[in-house]
Amino acid sequence: MTVMAIMVLSSTYILFQLKTVSTAAEKTLTSNVQIIDLAKQLRVVLYDEKGLAEKFLISRDDTYFSLFLETSHRFNQYLDMLSRAETSGQENIPLRNMRVLHTSFVEAVKSRKESRILENRLPVEEVEGKNLEKLHRLLGHIVTANQASIRRALSRIKTTTGRSTKIALLLVSWSLLAAAGTAFIITRTITRPIGHLIKGTERIARGNFEPVKVTSKDEIALLAQAVNDMSRKIKETNRLRTQTLQQISHEFQNPLQAMLSACDLLQSQCSGALNEEQVAMMETIHRGIVKIEDLSRQYLDLAKIESGTMKYHLEPADLSQIVTPIVEDVKLIASRKDIHIRIETASCPNVLVDVEKISIVINNLLGNAIKYTQDGGKIIVKIGPSRLGAQVEIRDSGIGIAREELSKVFTRFYQANNVEKAKVQGTGVGLALVKAYTEGHGGRVYVESTVNKGSTFVVELPRT
Repeated sequence: MTVMAIMVLSSTYILFQLKTVSTAAEKTLTSNVQIIDLAKQLRVVLYDEKGLAEKFLISRDDTYFSLFLETSHRFNQYLDMLSRAETSGQENIPLRNMRVLHTSFVEAVKSRKESRILENRLPVEEVEGKNLEKLHRLLGHIVTANQASIRRALSRIKTTTGRSTKIALLLVSWSLLAAAGTAFIITRTITRPIGHLIKGTERIARGNFEPVKVTSKDEIALLAQAVNDMSRKIKETNRLRTQTLQQISHEFQNPLQAMLSACDLLQSQCSGALNEEQVAMMETIHRGIVKIEDLSRQYLDLAKIESGTMKYHLEPADLSQIVTPIVEDVKLIASRKDIHIRIETASCPNVLVDVEKISIVINNLLGNAIKYTQDGGKIIVKIGPSRLGAQVEIRDSGIGIAREELSKVFTRFYQANNVEKAKVQGTGVGLALVKAYTEGHGGRVYVESTVNKGSTFVVELPRT
């Protein structure tokens, strides 16, 4: 009776803890995912709002101003939804600050509507640039904070289940002294499902949303069901986000192609001669369209990779034969900044790659190296063997990256804090695409860097 009483009390405690964590985790994770989604939507709306404000300030077209006001109203609606979704209360001050900053930005644009003086047609950065920067920073903070909350919730599940496992093991050890057979049954009915649950939550934390399977039919099974429900919701959210991104990228392609064709037609001057100023303007428009088209294509590629629909046409290849022509092509671009590029090749095994996608990887890395290296700098490209098979190392003497930011450089939309030094602005997509393509080949990419001394990016690819 004593053994059974201890077993009952211990089991009750374990199941109560698991049930509590299950309920709290499901509620917290659902709320966090909703908040992250709203914060990301706010960022998209804010970008749209900024673009419409810039168009209005430049063109003084009331249509853009009306669209700007509608977008501002939509921003406030999403902000209200974010306020209602926030349950912790810790984000009330940032949300109030966001409302004040956004109101200030909108009022600043409105104040310029009353003025018809050409000198007041200022870009958004000169109107309320700091407020926009603060708004993006606050939205980033909300996303980061809720992602951290999700990790903490998963950690609590792991900690509680781990603690419950220890209690169960102690119970089994004590029970073995009285009844080895009973202890064996307890081990199979409690410990094993908890172990599966721990491994399942670890997989979810790494982004693998496969269902957690347990053989028990008690509260542990209920906890597994709650974790699986949470996993399905996160997976569905990711799927919808990827699908939306694919649709947007596809919708961009047709109008961009039409605009590019029209621009080329005007540049050919078949409809009449253009003066120098008009030619310069057409070149600017052409570059902008090409940039948007490239960005849209990169977004589409990332969406395909995330949804698992990206196809790789793999074939054996000599890595040096892929990299060398690319290096020769970019030397002309580098020469404009008086940057010297040297390539060093060592014997290495052939790799199994999609040549087109690996070319994009090398082009992106070399483009970044040139972009963030000051005039008169140097870039060294080394091709040689690695543990996987072969590797490409691209080392520059540029502005470098702070140590605490190295783990974030391959994150989509992330840009290091010191990019202003290079007087260029990227999209934050290139390195994310580099990582996705490289890992899609079964390879890996990493970076080493020191501020003001340069960066070294290494791409390793598996041998054939």
